[in-house]
Amino acid sequence: MGEGSKKINKIIEGITSFEDFVRHKDDIMQEVRSLERDRQVMNFKFERLLKDKNVLNSLLKKTTEDLKNAVEALKTRAEELSILLSTIPALVYFKDINLNYILVNKAFERFVNLPFYGIQGKKVEDLLPDYKTKDYAEMEMEVIDSGLPLYNIEEVIHKEGKEVWLTTNLAPYRDNEGEIIGLVGISWDITFRKNYEIELQKAKEQAEEGTRAKSEFLANMSHEIRTPMNGIIGMAEILKQADLGNKENENLDILISSTRSLLSLVNDILDISKIEAGKVELEVEDFEIRQVLKDIENIMYIKAEEKALDYKTFINSNVPEFLKGDPFRLKQIILNLVNNAVKFTEKGHVHIYIDITREDNKSVTLEVKIVDSGIGIPDEGKKNLFQLFSQVDTSTTKIYGGTGLGLSIAKRLVSLMDGDIGMESVRKRGSTFWFTAKLERSAKDAVATSAFKEIPLDEGKQFKKLSILLAEDNEINQKIIQYSLTNSGYHVDIAKNGQEAIDKYHEGDYDLVLMDVQMPILDGFEATAHIREVEASMPDNSGRIPIIALTANAMKGDREKCLEAGMDEYLSKPFTPNDLISLIRTVTN
Repeated sequence: MGEGSKKINKIIEGITSFEDFVRHKDDIMQEVRSLERDRQVMNFKFERLLKDKNVLNSLLKKTTEDLKNAVEALKTRAEELSILLSTIPALVYFKDINLNYILVNKAFERFVNLPFYGIQGKKVEDLLPDYKTKDYAEMEMEVIDSGLPLYNIEEVIHKEGKEVWLTTNLAPYRDNEGEIIGLVGISWDITFRKNYEIELQKAKEQAEEGTRAKSEFLANMSHEIRTPMNGIIGMAEILKQADLGNKENENLDILISSTRSLLSLVNDILDISKIEAGKVELEVEDFEIRQVLKDIENIMYIKAEEKALDYKTFINSNVPEFLKGDPFRLKQIILNLVNNAVKFTEKGHVHIYIDITREDNKSVTLEVKIVDSGIGIPDEGKKNLFQLFSQVDTSTTKIYGGTGLGLSIAKRLVSLMDGDIGMESVRKRGSTFWFTAKLERSAKDAVATSAFKEIPLDEGKQFKKLSILLAEDNEINQKIIQYSLTNSGYHVDIAKNGQEAIDKYHEGDYDLVLMDVQMPILDGFEATAHIREVEASMPDNSGRIPIIALTANAMKGDREKCLEAGMDEYLSKPFTPNDLISLIRTVTN
């Protein structure tokens, strides 16, 4: 019984009269009201407890459902992961910090021919007895120690007497607190790819060997063809100066023309072979564009003069004096186009225009136009003009000769210079061939002062008659060069080999040396090296003598090799007396 009820009973037991009841009535009612309040509090607590029980049951039910769903999801994820690991063709494995396997996929089991229970807790050397890659274990420990992944680790292992190539990615494996407890690795079998690469490398080496053999063959053939051709052209030029009859002169003209056509064909075939083999690399050096144009005029002016053509070169004021690029290939392109212009023009003019079409702080785009008043090109002949062996028609071939290789070579060289080439022509009214070439600015940059200034020819200029040392072992070439230069007023001494050239250099006082490259005892490179060494000991290199290389070699790198050896210029055999004299004048200013 509660305290409130006890108090009420005690009061009632003490009442003996009506007066006692009246006196204690308020106390009794107060206790009754207190009991009522207690009952209400108890009811509230009971109801609250009942509600809390319902909420708790609801939460417990929801938690149970969530836990069940989480378990199902985890089970699904585990099944998905298991399927993924089983179907991945790569080798997937987990290792602990001691590099023992703790989990692998089916592909790994098949690779080592063992079930999982035969792999778990073991190291790689326990599974593959022939495994001897120590560096790989060091890389795995590096991943565990550093916490950083490693990618594309290639290794070759020996399995069942065969080489197997693997490429692997490694990453650290962490627990929920972020602590590294091992690593995960994924390896791909790249044996097929590696074998393919090996076979590809062998095929590449065989192809390169074939290319080298081809290049050596072309170099040897070039040398063997050019040497006798030099004798033929030289002797024909000498005979032409003799007092011969009309018929003999006509025969000599045919001989010279045929030989030059053969030489042009040899040169074009060599160039095409080098270009198609990707062996043409442009040099990058400072050069004077106006000097290049003067060299071209010195070569072409005589041919133009024979036809009484108005031959002029104009260069705009915005063209720098110095540019950076390959002057030899630039000269080759211009010479090809100018030679065609002179060849196909019987009267009128051949004019060259040089301008800049685009420029910035680092480079300029040079535009070269060759304008002639020649036979022109019909519309049907323009389509394939820059293709290999393409010519306008057979009639021009019969009259003017040519192989159809020159323009194709020019186009490919222009492409190497990040330029373009094209033409405009009207039948019987003339043609304009143009090309652009991207060249670097030179540190020696300077600009001319007048717009489209004509470059004066060296015509009428008085050249010094030089004392020349000719180092040449071929007797025919000796006679031809000596005769040609002597007739032009030069004094020529002959050395039959490199050692004799050195001796004569020390004994005489020469203005120029013409140095054959291939000679007995000492070759031209060794003789040049000796001369340059002697000159280097002189004060301020004041006694430097110009040396021109004469060689029948015309393959890639021959000119560069001569210049690197200390020679000042390079002339490939066969050459005409005019070619040689023009180069001598250029080198000696």
